[in-house]
Amino acid sequence: MIWVAWRQQRLSVLTIAGIVLLLVATLVYVRVDVTSLLPDKDLVSDKYSVFMNGFSVVMIALPPLAGMFTGAPLFAREIEQGTHIFGLTQSVSRRRWLATKLVLAGGSLVVSMFILGLVAAWALDPVNFVTMSSKLSSPLFEIQGLTVGVYSLLAFAIGTIAGLLLRNTLAAMVVTLVAYTVLVAGAIAIRPYYAEPTRIEATFASGQWDVPALDQWTMGNGLLDANGKEVVDTSALAECRSVDCLRERGIVAAFTDVHLPGQFWRFQLTDLGLFLLLSAGVFGVGMRLARRRLT
Repeated sequence: MIWVAWRQQRLSVLTIAGIVLLLVATLVYVRVDVTSLLPDKDLVSDKYSVFMNGFSVVMIALPPLAGMFTGAPLFAREIEQGTHIFGLTQSVSRRRWLATKLVLAGGSLVVSMFILGLVAAWALDPVNFVTMSSKLSSPLFEIQGLTVGVYSLLAFAIGTIAGLLLRNTLAAMVVTLVAYTVLVAGAIAIRPYYAEPTRIEATFASGQWDVPALDQWTMGNGLLDANGKEVVDTSALAECRSVDCLRERGIVAAFTDVHLPGQFWRFQLTDLGLFLLLSAGVFGVGMRLARRRLT
């Protein structure tokens, strides 16, 4: 059974492995080269700003595409061609037939993508600054770390179950892209609530307050009165030209709510748990619904 599953899935397995190896080699080169150029950040920005934009596009697209092309045809193609009947009439049980194909195709995909994500987190750490954004925000958060692997797992789960239920590879691919996009967009929307933001306060010295560092993910900012309460009406900031004017209006400080860069792996682990649950739910519910589709 393992040999048959390998023969059927070897093209997709080897293709994904080849893509991952190419990207890993590129990332290792980037890490070594950037390290040699630092601390000249201007030189690094000039050399790698275009690369970071292009690499972000590749890494955003890779998990759903890899999961879709691996998962959607896994069972749908056999059902379309009727070859699943031959497999299910052999001495191998239906459960073992399903498990072998899932583990071989999905396992190799997820392991490869987890490796890619972890290498990306290591390699991009010294060059993230060229994007002028926090690695907690999109797209940096999605292109490195644990999210690369777990997003691929979700796309694979959706594609596999859609293929079983719809019995059509093309339709399963469309459903995978739509469902994946909706679920990931939902996760991005709730990500700011994974942890309570840190409030940074600064009293006015020249009518301005410190701008958060680029590696901090800004959630919001505003003004504070003498009692430490947020000032709802911020028109004074535009009208006043001096610190004394602001103080006369009762404004003594400013605040910025941020997520600090040290929370990166905490957010990554939260995303990991969330998408593992989603993937398990897709597999669990889908397998029950699709049980009769293999007859």
